[in-house]
Amino acid sequence: MTESENALREKIRAQLPPELFAPQPMWCLLVIPVVALIAAASVMLARFSPPWHLGIPCSILIGFMYGSLTFLGHDIAHGASVRPGRLRNLVTYVCFAIYCVSPHLWQFWHNRAHHGQSNVEGRDPDNFGTLQEFERDGWWSRLMVRFAPGSGYCASALYLCLFFTIQGQSVLLSKSKRLPDFSSMRRRRAIIDTLALAGFWVGVGVLAGPRGAVLVVVLPMLVSNFVVMSYIVTNHMLCPMARSRDTLNTTLSVTTHKILDIAHFHFSHHLEHHLFPAMCSRYYPLVRRRLRDNLGERYLAPSHWRALLDVARTPRVYDRLQVLVDPFSGRRVETATVLAKLRRSAGSEVDGGGCSF
Repeated sequence: MTESENALREKIRAQLPPELFAPQPMWCLLVIPVVALIAAASVMLARFSPPWHLGIPCSILIGFMYGSLTFLGHDIAHGASVRPGRLRNLVTYVCFAIYCVSPHLWQFWHNRAHHGQSNVEGRDPDNFGTLQEFERDGWWSRLMVRFAPGSGYCASALYLCLFFTIQGQSVLLSKSKRLPDFSSMRRRRAIIDTLALAGFWVGVGVLAGPRGAVLVVVLPMLVSNFVVMSYIVTNHMLCPMARSRDTLNTTLSVTTHKILDIAHFHFSHHLEHHLFPAMCSRYYPLVRRRLRDNLGERYLAPSHWRALLDVARTPRVYDRLQVLVDPFSGRRVETATVLAKLRRSAGSEVDGGGCSF
């Protein structure tokens, strides 16, 4: 953590009531109504087989609820509600089940590797790496880069709908073997978790029948991936890489519709989350106000859709930390140019964010 980041954290902590930084046990109870709605809608689709023009919208709604459940589980897994233990593990199983992501893997992948080394060269499992890594890793790296948004390949159109699920398996089977933050992970446990979750969904699909499997499993999985990845791609992919942790430069918040912000548990407030990961997300708007007060114009949170457009327009592989490059065509874009464009285009829409220095 840089000195400026630590100083900013302490300054904001002093400006907010101390109870905002304490766990919120009741927050965990929100999982119950969300899961109940998902289960009720899924049973209705599987049992009564409504016509497609009714079934598909209902299935899409289930996918959106899975997305909200994921954001809530992300909060709880960071310690915003309950202590580490069986209850937190159970909640994480439920909230990440649709992607077949093990809670044990998530602890090392997200809480430790990603948060501890956000966009750090050679350490963060959530980016597409450097040009040197691309050249080193062979066919798998080439496939993933073609799949990435901004690559220009047809496969990239599927990225938002599939990649959270794919990334989970990629981290488990590949990246976790070479990154030091996974050294104490119990790989067998994570693999058993993954297989058990996959078996659960296969069982649901068999019981629901072909039509039910599409409406209860496949389409909700695609939609929930889309919802979650639509934020994840804006969190760090337009920011520069770093050689050590530098949250203020490598993390970007966005501004989205107020209703979506509530439904998605303020996941748009991503710099706020990285500064205070164990804080209940209901308080992130208060942190955003303090960041705006302390950073002024240096604090950038472009509109969500503008950031998504720029992700689709820029390459994903890094060269010299602050340059995005397409290794196939050689096209190069500086991250500073992208962020400056976002700042100019946002205009009056800007009201907070990261990648500020």
